Amino acid sequence: MRIGAAISPYQHFGICGCDLPDEVGARHVQFFERDVSLAKSIGLDLFRTGIEWALLEPASGKYSKTWLNFFERYLSYIKSIGLEVWLTAHHFTNPRWIWREGGWESKVAMKSYLNYIDLILRNYKNYIDFLLLFNEPEIYIYLAYLKGDLPPYGFIAYKHAAKAFNNIKEAILAARDLAKSYGVPVSFTHPYRKYRAKSLLKPLEPIFTKISYSTLDLAKEMDIISINFYIVSEISLGGYRNVLEPEALLELRAPRIAVTEYGIATRNERIRSAYLCEMAHVFRRIEPVAAIWWSLLHGYEWGLGYKPFFALIDENRKPTPLALNMRRMLEAPPPDCGPLPRDLGIEWRTALD
Repeated sequence: MRIGAAISPYQHFGICGCDLPDEVGARHVQFFERDVSLAKSIGLDLFRTGIEWALLEPASGKYSKTWLNFFERYLSYIKSIGLEVWLTAHHFTNPRWIWREGGWESKVAMKSYLNYIDLILRNYKNYIDFLLLFNEPEIYIYLAYLKGDLPPYGFIAYKHAAKAFNNIKEAILAARDLAKSYGVPVSFTHPYRKYRAKSLLKPLEPIFTKISYSTLDLAKEMDIISINFYIVSEISLGGYRNVLEPEALLELRAPRIAVTEYGIATRNERIRSAYLCEMAHVFRRIEPVAAIWWSLLHGYEWGLGYKPFFALIDENRKPTPLALNMRRMLEAPPPDCGPLPRDLGIEWRTALD
């Protein structure tokens, strides 16, 4: 099992130029050599990072030599110190001009995305150990077309959401074939979220499960099945709550799994250690290709700002106790992990702080 940690451009780079206002993140663009060296020093095998489409292509068909050269230096540095590069091509953000092409409801925008994937492969294929084409497509659709948090800020726009979702899935398949033509292993991340229904809602549990697994069949057509896994949601007539249940990952019966995100949002090191210990026991049973912690750095969390703390490296760029203990814990977890709070309530990213 390869051990890694992840970041995303919008949440950590400090510059985006995309269809959302810039966030300061962790200023990773400025400090990437230090950050990547810290990742290596704490015993990681791989680094999941991203490329920002809007920086490479600030206008349709017009490419930035400055940013093309930057990402060449960036990816070559990661490889030079002995880390694998797991590269995410799309992590919830787009160039602003994509909306003039009709956004993800448009076949024109799909073609632009494929041109962007080809640009990545032409320039950086020698640095990429694994290309992750799209991060959590169904969550992106939910945030952009149903909840209204991301452009085009749709709210319960089911017809538009369905069209965009179908186009994204078609684009992922086409991009997979393109990556294969370059000899680059490829996948996308699927948000694996278990749902449990209680009392009178129990008969609806298969429906919730079907929604949760909406891209799982597509994921099985990739080189590996890439899973982002955090919580289980319990639904009842009185509402819902999120709970920590690491063993729920055992219910995913599939070969060739990589856990491309897992983690817990708290600064309580005892809780973080207990959670990592329980996940380590789960990993020993499912034997994933990789286990990638979210996140390496402290950064922006969607809709919540900078309060949730997932990081292995803190705001002062110092390894946390969890970071220093991660490799040993994953390779030889103790039999008793200690108590782990289960009930996280509605907002699972802030419940333990």
